[in-house]
Amino acid sequence: MRGSNAVLVVLGLSAALAVAACGSGGTAAGPAASGTPAAGAGTGAAGGPGEAGSPGAQPPAPASAPAGSTRVLSKAELRTALVGPGDIKGWTGMEMPMEIGKAQLSTRPADCQPIENIRTGKIKPESAAYAFTTVGPDGGGSPTALTQIMLASFDGGGAQQVLADLRTALTTCTRYEGSIPKPGTVAALPAPKLGEEALSYSLTSDGKTQELIVVRQGSVVAVFSPSAVSGGTSAKVPQEVLAGQVAKVRTTAG
Repeated sequence: MRGSNAVLVVLGLSAALAVAACGSGGTAAGPAASGTPAAGAGTGAAGGPGEAGSPGAQPPAPASAPAGSTRVLSKAELRTALVGPGDIKGWTGMEMPMEIGKAQLSTRPADCQPIENIRTGKIKPESAAYAFTTVGPDGGGSPTALTQIMLASFDGGGAQQVLADLRTALTTCTRYEGSIPKPGTVAALPAPKLGEEALSYSLTSDGKTQELIVVRQGSVVAVFSPSAVSGGTSAKVPQEVLAGQVAKVRTTAG
């Protein structure tokens, strides 16, 4: 994956995150997005700005998977857990040093806030540590094939709370305004069978759509944000990237 492609990534963990990094004195060398982040997708069931409605799909309840490790991973361990060269056949990762600022604009309506928190990386409750990488095809390729991954570890029941808050938001939030440049639409999607629990949803704004996936494995939450695509096509995270990253988190957590 060419390093020059890594700045062209997502709609979700995107320009807002890069701006936050600059404002906090961190390095924004990581995936900056199209600058038109957003929310959810292709249901057409959106009211006027700030209205909430009933999304077309209901997020599933947590899977009854065996409990994994609840050990809180340090930043160094999260960096070890990020997929890198040779971890996934045909794909390679390039770690992005980033710092997340504290400031966060509120959404309208307020029940969409957990979705915006995921988009900007400012997840609540606050994580104990976090790390980023961008995964793309070996040898370069199109920037639209890139996926940004954020791993965050949480004390106590923080990781479970992140998924619970996001699940609740996806039952009511279909359209919102906030720090996104234009109002975005949101739609819950079927969740992949990964980790101890997972959620998937689409985000659309300014004609660009992506499908985001959030997975919890023990005390770690993994956020997958594929490059946004224009023209009605949803950007998706490659299945091998999803499975490979979750497996490496599980191995690192022990």
